[in-house]
Formats: sequence, structure tokens, C-alpha cells
Amino acid sequence: GLLLVEKLCMELLLPTWAPALEALEATVGRARLVASIAMLFSVVGFWGVGTLFALPALLRVERGKIQINHSLNIGALLRAMPLVVVNFLLGTATLIVALLTSLPEQAFEWRAQPGTGRLARDVVVWILVADVVFFYVHHWLHRNKTMYAMVHKLHHSWSAPVSLVAIYCHPLEHVVANMAPMIAGPLLCGSHVAAVAVYILLGLGQGAAAHSGYLFSGDDGAHDEHHARLTVNFGITGVMDALHGTFRLPTSAVAIAANKHL
Repeated sequence: GLLLVEKLCMELLLPTWAPALEALEATVGRARLVASIAMLFSVVGFWGVGTLFALPALLRVERGKIQINHSLNIGALLRAMPLVVVNFLLGTATLIVALLTSLPEQAFEWRAQPGTGRLARDVVVWILVADVVFFYVHHWLHRNKTMYAMVHKLHHSWSAPVSLVAIYCHPLEHVVANMAPMIAGPLLCGSHVAAVAVYILLGLGQGAAAHSGYLFSGDDGAHDEHHARLTVNFGITGVMDALHGTFRLPTSAVAIAANKHL
């Protein structure tokens, strides 16, 4: 799915936009252009997709809800928003600095779109690096009692989360556990900045979806089960958890899967 979206964007959209992007870079400078792109794609990925995935909880939709005995506390959501906004700005600033300082010069050549082979390699590395790094950092935040109490416990104050609290956490956690795993792969590959922008948009959207509290989240409710139990599902794709014996789906997802095989 990610490779297909990247391929469509690089082959259909980027060639059309490349002349305008070159002109903008010449006018406002690379730093401002990259900052603007990063902010735009981050806003769409987190606030756009996140708001869409929050609608079922806001509207009290019961169908597909994972933790059926929990309803969204609107007051708690509003109280969480200042920290969410701080983390969003911090994460976007971290992304901008990382892209501008760590990507190679060819990553900013707007007319040099990466081919299918390059995109396929990059996508594999992005997903692998993100899953491995996030799993071990996240697992450490649980195993280390001091780090859990001082840092990660704040995120788990939402035992039944909603999409917009995906980045409700200690700012240190947001940089180290959320942004670093997502940025590391593109930096390692020296990926084209346009491809990275698409990946960030989808990655932020996936994170919001995983916290939606509904089975249409894309991970069959695995991360919601992590919030409910704390001892399972530390990774993103489920592969690392399967290898470490910590993978578990919520009962509702297991029942649906069982019914499909009847």
C-alpha cells in the first residue's frame, strides 16, 4: 500500500509540481520551502486524518468500537489538547531540522523522481527501521520503571485512547519514541524529500488511526489492546511482537477473524 501511494505521487504528482517547487525554492529558499512542506503534510496527516478518525468516538458510534465499556471524555480530550499542540510543533520542528541537515543534496532535486526500485528499497527500510526502533524504545519505556513513571505513564493515562491523543505524551517521548523511529529510515536511505513527506503524512495518519479505538484502525486493534493491557503489542506491524511473544489482538478482532473462517 505505501509503495503504491509513493509510486503514484512520485510519478503523477511530483513531475507536475517540480517546476513550481523549483521556483519557490529559488524565491523563498530551501529551508522555508521544506519547512512549509513538512508543516503542510504534518497538518494533513495528524490533524486532518486524526480528526476524521476521532469522529466515531465524538459521535458515540458503537459499531466497531474495541473497548465497548469506555466512552470518550470530551473534557479530558480538551484538557489534553495544549500538550498535543506542543508536541505537534516540537515533532514538526524536529522533522524539519533532520531533513535539512541530514538528507543529501540529491534528495532536494525536484525533477529527479526516484524510480520504482529505489522507492521499493526505501519503503522496506523505512518500515523495518521504524518497527524495530519503535519496538525496543517503547518496550524499554515500559520495562524501565523510572522512565515509565516519569515519561511514558502520561501517554497511558488514556487506557481507551482516541486518535487525537496519539501524541499526548511527554515531549521527550514524542521525539525519541515517536519521531525518531519514523525519521531514521529516510535519513538512513537518503530518500527524496518528496517521498519522505508522503511517508510522514501516512505515518502520522497511521499513528492517529491506531489510537482511534475502533477496529478500522488498520492494525485490528492491536495498539488499543496495548493501552488496555500494557504488556502486549509494543511494535507497529506486529512482526517484532510475534518474534518476542508479545503479540495479542483484542477479543473483538479475534471473534471477527474467527467468523470470517466459518
